[in-house]
Amino acid sequence: MKKPIAHAACLLAMSASAFACGRDGSTPVPLAQLAVQKATFSLSEDGRTATTLGTLKNASADRVREVMFEVKYFDAKHALVDTFTRCVDNVIAPAAGEVAFRMRERLSQPAASYVSQEVRVVSAEAISPPPEKSALSPFMREFLLVWLPLLALLGFLIYFMKRLIGKQSATTTALALMQTQTAHLGTHARMLERLALVAEARVRGAAQPADD
Repeated sequence: MKKPIAHAACLLAMSASAFACGRDGSTPVPLAQLAVQKATFSLSEDGRTATTLGTLKNASADRVREVMFEVKYFDAKHALVDTFTRCVDNVIAPAAGEVAFRMRERLSQPAASYVSQEVRVVSAEAISPPPEKSALSPFMREFLLVWLPLLALLGFLIYFMKRLIGKQSATTTALALMQTQTAHLGTHARMLERLALVAEARVRGAAQPADD
Protein backbone atom coordinates (compact mmCIF):
# COMPACT_ATOMS: atom_id res chain seq x y z
CA MET A 1 0.00 0.00 0.00
CA LYS A 2 2.86 2.34 0.80
CA LYS A 3 4.56 1.85 -2.58
CA PRO A 4 1.53 2.96 -4.71
CA ILE A 5 1.11 5.99 -2.48
CA ALA A 6 4.81 6.83 -2.81
CA HIS A 7 4.68 6.46 -6.61
CA ALA A 8 1.57 8.65 -6.81
CA ALA A 9 3.24 11.28 -4.66
CA CYS A 10 6.33 11.20 -6.90
CA LEU A 11 4.21 11.66 -10.05
CA LEU A 12 2.33 14.52 -8.43
CA ALA A 13 5.58 16.19 -7.40
CA MET A 14 7.02 15.80 -10.90
CA SER A 15 3.89 17.30 -12.46
CA ALA A 16 3.88 20.24 -10.05
CA SER A 17 7.58 20.88 -10.60
CA ALA A 18 7.21 20.69 -14.36
CA PHE A 19 4.32 23.17 -14.25
CA ALA A 20 6.25 25.57 -12.02
CA CYS A 21 9.40 25.23 -14.07
CA GLY A 22 7.84 25.49 -17.54
CA ARG A 23 7.15 28.73 -19.36
CA ASP A 24 4.70 29.56 -22.07
CA GLY A 25 6.31 29.58 -25.48
CA SER A 26 9.57 28.03 -24.22
CA THR A 27 11.59 25.71 -26.42
CA PRO A 28 12.38 22.38 -24.75
CA VAL A 29 15.83 20.86 -25.13
CA PRO A 30 16.11 17.22 -26.25
CA LEU A 31 17.04 15.22 -23.17
CA ALA A 32 19.51 13.18 -25.23
CA GLN A 33 21.71 16.29 -25.41
CA LEU A 34 21.83 16.72 -21.62
CA ALA A 35 23.73 14.45 -19.26
CA VAL A 36 24.48 14.47 -15.54
CA GLN A 37 28.08 13.68 -14.65
CA LYS A 38 30.06 13.34 -11.41
CA ALA A 39 26.95 13.29 -9.23
CA THR A 40 27.59 12.71 -5.52
CA PHE A 41 25.57 13.25 -2.37
CA SER A 42 26.21 13.77 1.31
CA LEU A 43 23.99 13.63 4.40
CA SER A 44 23.83 16.33 7.01
CA GLU A 45 25.07 15.63 10.52
CA ASP A 46 21.57 15.57 11.91
CA GLY A 47 20.45 13.15 9.16
CA ARG A 48 17.60 15.33 8.02
CA THR A 49 18.81 16.62 4.65
CA ALA A 50 20.77 15.32 1.67
CA THR A 51 22.88 17.51 -0.60
CA THR A 52 23.51 16.43 -4.18
CA LEU A 53 26.40 17.87 -6.18
CA GLY A 54 26.97 17.22 -9.86
CA THR A 55 27.86 18.56 -13.29
CA LEU A 56 25.41 19.09 -16.12
CA LYS A 57 26.85 18.61 -19.60
CA ASN A 58 25.05 20.40 -22.40
CA ALA A 59 25.73 19.06 -25.90
CA SER A 60 23.18 21.27 -27.64
CA ALA A 61 23.92 24.44 -29.60
CA ASP A 62 21.80 26.59 -27.26
CA ARG A 63 22.22 27.75 -23.71
CA VAL A 64 20.01 25.88 -21.28
CA ARG A 65 18.10 27.09 -18.23
CA GLU A 66 15.16 26.03 -16.06
CA VAL A 67 16.64 22.56 -15.66
CA MET A 68 14.50 20.13 -13.69
CA PHE A 69 16.38 17.23 -12.09
CA GLU A 70 15.07 13.97 -10.69
CA VAL A 71 17.04 12.41 -7.85
CA LYS A 72 16.36 8.84 -6.74
CA TYR A 73 17.85 7.43 -3.53
CA PHE A 74 18.36 3.72 -2.94
CA ASP A 75 19.22 1.58 0.08
CA ALA A 76 21.94 -1.05 0.35
CA LYS A 77 19.82 -3.54 -1.65
CA HIS A 78 19.22 -0.93 -4.38
CA ALA A 79 15.60 -0.60 -3.42
CA LEU A 80 14.05 2.79 -4.03
CA VAL A 81 13.87 4.79 -0.83
CA ASP A 82 12.96 8.31 -1.90
CA THR A 83 12.53 10.45 -5.04
CA PHE A 84 12.85 14.20 -5.44
CA THR A 85 12.25 16.45 -8.43
CA ARG A 86 13.38 20.05 -8.42
CA CYS A 87 13.64 22.81 -11.00
CA VAL A 88 17.00 24.53 -10.55
CA ASP A 89 16.33 27.90 -12.13
CA ASN A 90 19.66 29.46 -11.21
CA VAL A 91 21.65 26.99 -13.32
CA ILE A 92 22.44 28.09 -16.87
CA ALA A 93 24.44 25.64 -18.96
CA PRO A 94 26.46 27.19 -21.80
CA ALA A 95 26.13 25.87 -25.32
CA ALA A 96 28.31 22.78 -25.76
CA GLY A 97 29.60 23.25 -22.21
CA GLU A 98 29.21 22.21 -18.59
CA VAL A 99 27.91 23.76 -15.40
CA ALA A 100 27.88 22.60 -11.77
CA PHE A 101 24.66 22.32 -9.78
CA ARG A 102 23.60 21.63 -6.22
CA MET A 103 20.37 20.35 -4.73
CA ARG A 104 19.39 20.03 -1.10
CA GLU A 105 16.37 18.01 -0.02
CA ARG A 106 14.79 17.08 3.30
CA LEU A 107 14.77 13.35 3.93
CA SER A 108 11.59 11.45 4.65
CA GLN A 109 13.29 8.18 5.66
CA PRO A 110 16.04 7.35 8.16
CA ALA A 111 19.43 8.57 6.99
CA ALA A 112 20.88 5.05 7.07
CA SER A 113 18.54 4.07 4.23
CA TYR A 114 20.16 6.51 1.80
CA VAL A 115 23.11 4.61 0.36
CA SER A 116 23.22 5.51 -3.36
CA GLN A 117 21.52 7.82 -5.81
CA GLU A 118 20.68 8.32 -9.49
CA VAL A 119 20.28 11.76 -11.02
CA ARG A 120 18.75 12.55 -14.40
CA VAL A 121 17.34 15.56 -16.25
CA VAL A 122 13.57 15.59 -16.63
CA SER A 123 13.20 18.79 -18.66
CA ALA A 124 15.07 21.92 -19.66
CA GLU A 125 14.48 25.09 -21.62
CA ALA A 126 16.64 26.50 -24.40
CA ILE A 127 17.60 30.15 -24.31
CA SER A 128 16.94 31.53 -27.76
CA PRO A 129 19.55 33.97 -29.07
CA PRO A 130 18.46 37.61 -29.09
CA PRO A 131 17.18 38.94 -32.42
CA GLU A 132 19.80 40.53 -34.60
CA LYS A 133 19.78 44.31 -34.57
CA SER A 134 18.91 45.93 -37.84
CA ALA A 135 21.58 48.04 -39.52
CA LEU A 136 18.91 50.61 -40.44
CA SER A 137 18.04 53.42 -38.11
CA PRO A 138 14.44 53.81 -36.87
CA PHE A 139 14.00 56.80 -39.20
CA MET A 140 15.13 54.77 -42.23
CA ARG A 141 12.84 51.87 -41.30
CA GLU A 142 9.90 54.26 -40.95
CA PHE A 143 10.79 55.88 -44.27
CA LEU A 144 10.97 52.54 -46.08
CA LEU A 145 7.81 51.16 -44.52
CA VAL A 146 5.59 54.26 -44.52
CA TRP A 147 6.83 57.20 -46.52
CA LEU A 148 8.33 55.37 -49.50
CA PRO A 149 5.02 53.72 -50.54
CA LEU A 150 3.23 57.07 -50.11
CA LEU A 151 5.80 58.86 -52.26
CA ALA A 152 5.54 56.16 -54.90
CA LEU A 153 1.73 56.51 -54.94
CA LEU A 154 2.02 60.29 -55.19
CA GLY A 155 4.44 60.00 -58.10
CA PHE A 156 2.07 57.65 -59.91
CA LEU A 157 -0.82 60.08 -59.44
CA ILE A 158 1.26 62.99 -60.77
CA TYR A 159 2.29 60.95 -63.82
CA PHE A 160 -1.32 59.94 -64.43
CA MET A 161 -2.52 63.53 -64.16
CA LYS A 162 0.11 64.72 -66.61
CA ARG A 163 -0.90 62.03 -69.08
CA LEU A 164 -4.54 62.96 -68.56
CA ILE A 165 -4.09 66.67 -69.32
CA GLY A 166 -1.16 66.32 -71.75
CA LYS A 167 -1.26 67.16 -75.44
CA GLN A 168 -1.49 63.54 -76.48
CA SER A 169 -4.28 62.62 -74.10
CA ALA A 170 -7.77 61.67 -75.26
CA THR A 171 -9.34 64.37 -73.08
CA THR A 172 -7.33 67.14 -74.71
CA THR A 173 -8.20 65.82 -78.18
CA ALA A 174 -11.90 65.73 -77.32
CA LEU A 175 -11.77 69.28 -75.98
CA ALA A 176 -10.07 70.54 -79.12
CA LEU A 177 -12.66 68.79 -81.32
CA MET A 178 -15.49 70.32 -79.33
CA GLN A 179 -13.96 73.80 -79.67
CA THR A 180 -13.67 73.33 -83.48
CA GLN A 181 -17.27 72.18 -83.73
CA THR A 182 -18.39 75.16 -81.63
CA ALA A 183 -16.54 77.53 -83.97
CA HIS A 184 -18.19 75.93 -87.03
CA LEU A 185 -21.59 76.16 -85.44
CA GLY A 186 -20.97 79.85 -84.68
CA THR A 187 -20.01 80.50 -88.33
CA HIS A 188 -23.14 78.71 -89.58
CA ALA A 189 -25.27 80.68 -87.19
CA ARG A 190 -23.86 83.98 -88.44
CA MET A 191 -24.39 82.92 -92.09
CA LEU A 192 -27.98 81.95 -91.37
CA GLU A 193 -28.52 85.25 -89.63
CA ARG A 194 -27.24 87.14 -92.68
CA LEU A 195 -29.43 85.10 -95.06
CA ALA A 196 -32.44 85.80 -92.88
CA LEU A 197 -31.75 89.56 -92.98
CA VAL A 198 -31.36 89.52 -96.77
CA ALA A 199 -34.57 87.53 -97.23
CA GLU A 200 -36.46 89.93 -94.97
CA ALA A 201 -35.18 92.94 -96.91
CA ARG A 202 -36.31 91.41 -100.20
CA VAL A 203 -39.73 90.70 -98.83
CA ARG A 204 -40.12 94.30 -97.69
CA GLY A 205 -38.95 95.67 -101.05
CA ALA A 206 -41.44 93.53 -102.96
CA ALA A 207 -44.30 94.53 -100.72
CA GLN A 208 -43.94 98.35 -101.05
CA PRO A 209 -45.04 98.76 -104.86
CA ALA A 210 -48.17 96.77 -104.21
CA ASP A 211 -49.30 99.32 -101.62
CA ASP A 212 -48.95 102.26 -104.11
